[in-house]
Amino acid sequence: MGIQLNHISGLTLALLVAAAVIAPPGHSQETSPQTVPDALDELTTTYSGDYFRNRGMTRQAKRIVGLGYPERELEWDSNATAEAVRDLWMLQSTADPTLRVPDLATPFTTSLLTMPSSSRPSVGSEFIFESF
Repeated sequence: MGIQLNHISGLTLALLVAAAVIAPPGHSQETSPQTVPDALDELTTTYSGDYFRNRGMTRQAKRIVGLGYPERELEWDSNATAEAVRDLWMLQSTADPTLRVPDLATPFTTSLLTMPSSSRPSVGSEFIFESF
């Protein structure tokens, strides 16, 4: 009482071959990664839109009827942008190990009062008064 699958397997093989021959070749989509400035620009206008999108008739009608809240949309955009900037700062500050460098030499280790000059400076002042 076995099931005969000879005709089904032959039919399946024929369908697979036909699909492989008829199928169009695949094309890869070359997408460039989104840069940080582009991503932040997109975040600033996600909900509120840009000037041209806000001037449409449907947008104005929604505001008159009370369906669009520009202040709320701007708040959503600013929150999204602030979160993205906070995440970028976190990535920037924690991605690399902390670099320790020696301090640079500073020219402010002396004052004018201690420097030698041709005339005697007045005491308590860092300015040298020269007589003309």
